[in-house]
Amino acid sequence: MNTIKYLTPQELTKFLSKISSVRDKTMFGLMYYYGLRCSEASGLKVSDIRLDDGRIYIRAAKNGISGEYVLSKEAKKLLTTYFKERNSLSTKSEALFVSRKSKTESGHLDTSHIFRLYKQYAKKAKLAEDKQHPHCLRHSIAVHMADSGVPVEHVQIHLRHRRIDSTMVYFQITSKKRNEFQEKALDGEFVVKIG
Repeated sequence: MNTIKYLTPQELTKFLSKISSVRDKTMFGLMYYYGLRCSEASGLKVSDIRLDDGRIYIRAAKNGISGEYVLSKEAKKLLTTYFKERNSLSTKSEALFVSRKSKTESGHLDTSHIFRLYKQYAKKAKLAEDKQHPHCLRHSIAVHMADSGVPVEHVQIHLRHRRIDSTMVYFQITSKKRNEFQEKALDGEFVVKIG
């Protein structure tokens, strides 16, 4: 069985604290908040962000469901700061996250570049080697939501999953309701007391 690797809230905070680049902090922040895959982050366009009414459009990868999502206060703050920096660049690229050294016409950060950046910051944060992959951010938001008691169908929508069984994997790791049920069940009257 393939074990899902995710960051604890403390590891996530440590990881983000190692990022000094406004662009990279915004990108990895959005990847966490919205469970973005590298290709989804790489494919974001400036026009996908509507700060005025607090919306982000995400083109789902892997046959997921594309759609609009509400920008959290934290995401808005990150994007507002990033747009100030991005607007100072003389780029004509429509890509949200622009590579300063890109040789592609679109100018976007490609997925391999995102992977290298994540690994660089993960090493600085001294994350375990098996957590030095950007997909850990997607797993992290899913586990954190499940652990906070967010219903599975809401996590499914948030992660853009077509099938709920893809989402249930995270609820097998942890969930507030599961933990509460286990505590009640194991302390209940129907359980044989040993000692």
